[in-house]
Amino acid sequence: MIVGIIGLGTVGYGTLDILTKEKERLEKLIKEEIRVKYGCALENVELPEGVIYTTDYRDVINDEEVDVVVELIGGTTIAKTIILEAIKNGKNVVTANKALIAHHAQEIFEAARHNNVKIYYEASVGGGIPVVVPAKENLVANNILKIEGILNGTTNFILSLMETDNLDFDEALHIAEGFGYVEADASLDLDGIDAAHKIYILAMNAYETFFDFDSIKTEGIRKVTKKDMDYAKQLGYRIKLIAQAKKLDNGYGIDVAPTLVKKKGMISHVMQAYNVVEFTCDYLDNVIFYGKGAGRYVTASAVVSDIIKTAREDKWIHAYAPKQKVVPITKSRYYVRTTSNLDLDYDIYFSEGEDNVYITPEMERSVLDAHVGDAVCQIFKVRG
Repeated sequence: MIVGIIGLGTVGYGTLDILTKEKERLEKLIKEEIRVKYGCALENVELPEGVIYTTDYRDVINDEEVDVVVELIGGTTIAKTIILEAIKNGKNVVTANKALIAHHAQEIFEAARHNNVKIYYEASVGGGIPVVVPAKENLVANNILKIEGILNGTTNFILSLMETDNLDFDEALHIAEGFGYVEADASLDLDGIDAAHKIYILAMNAYETFFDFDSIKTEGIRKVTKKDMDYAKQLGYRIKLIAQAKKLDNGYGIDVAPTLVKKKGMISHVMQAYNVVEFTCDYLDNVIFYGKGAGRYVTASAVVSDIIKTAREDKWIHAYAPKQKVVPITKSRYYVRTTSNLDLDYDIYFSEGEDNVYITPEMERSVLDAHVGDAVCQIFKVRG
């Protein structure tokens, strides 16, 4: 097996390091030699002996010797070109590019099927946590009724700091930036877009359907205040950015939103930069996957696993239903904070200072909005 790695950032270099250190063991596993022939990046980095450095991705995808192209540059422009050209040239592809799959899955997978090549992308969701394979393979006996999870470590780190260190949003964001947790385009994290990319991929495989990514309702954490964190704590909840997907009577519901989760539940105990995914199934009931969602070796371990998977004879076929529109998941319990007095059904109510805080029974968001009217409110979903 001859491999070319395009993108030698944090994950790319971690992948190269694992393939170098674990070479002998991995070769015994697949019973063939593994050789990384190319490392492609715009800036020169120190590479192991025998690995060719290049700045031109065409050197990798046009080399007849290369069996597997590993795309780790991210984004939806040049990465798309690289993957489609590699597929056209008969190369198997491994990628961690969740944005590209979320926006162009149908085109990419149809190209892979047409050219009879393999494409794997476990590292695109949850770092090294194996969650894509279960949705695609291991839960096949089940109908997956619902998927919920914390899929973005950066926002979870920020919300954790706001609670445990009594910080406001801007203070916690500054610390997260100092640790290098925040994407160069911060909106990907803070506005829930990264989490939406990931829940798309899980839902696509769980429901064997392509979706219109742009119709996914996505709300980030910028509106979460220290005051809301404190009120949630008083009520026995924490605020988490929850991505969820489920089949509804009127279509497929997929969304991302700040959500109050009960402190006694497992998801509420997922703190710092960790991720968790919970599948609700008809036969297995609930199964939960938990672990670090990002990091050099965390994500690289999933990339290497996919590289090894290309040595197997079977391949993933994404013969899924045509692209379907997504509807927001609007039926929920809700947290409402306002200085107004509302004529609103509630399970829990208290007032503090000028604030009135309600936890409603389950209702449609349109019903809630009708009761709220023109009142200025902070509204979040409540899980459970």
